[in-house]
Amino acid sequence: MSRIEGVALHLEWARQAEKTGDYLRARIEYMKCVESVKQVNQAGEYEQEFQNAAREYEEFVTRDPIYAKLISVLIPFIKSNPGILQSEISKQFPNMDWSELYQYTREISREDISYALYFAAKQGKISRTKKGRSYELKV
Repeated sequence: MSRIEGVALHLEWARQAEKTGDYLRARIEYMKCVESVKQVNQAGEYEQEFQNAAREYEEFVTRDPIYAKLISVLIPFIKSNPGILQSEISKQFPNMDWSELYQYTREISREDISYALYFAAKQGKISRTKKGRSYELKV
């Protein structure tokens, strides 16, 4: 199997997971898809595939109930603490490896927070400005 075929496989798994209501698995498969296509696209020959995968991932996020729940808590917190650094929020949560991210009984992780804040900024819900090794957050 070629590396680009692996990208298509992750994309298909993500779509299947969402159809069955497994949003956590869908999110992880979309992340793997985008990261995989980013790696094979280093010479720019798969730019269209990268753009398509990234767009589909962003569209998925708008339907992801995990994202909605995280943002419903994070945005009011950021609003009451304007200028807080993302690292200040993230350090309150454990770091997870890939295998732990699949577990539904786990606590919220730093990776979950990063996911939610990254896409909240892309959607214009918050501003996320690079500040040192972290990001300054504002509503």
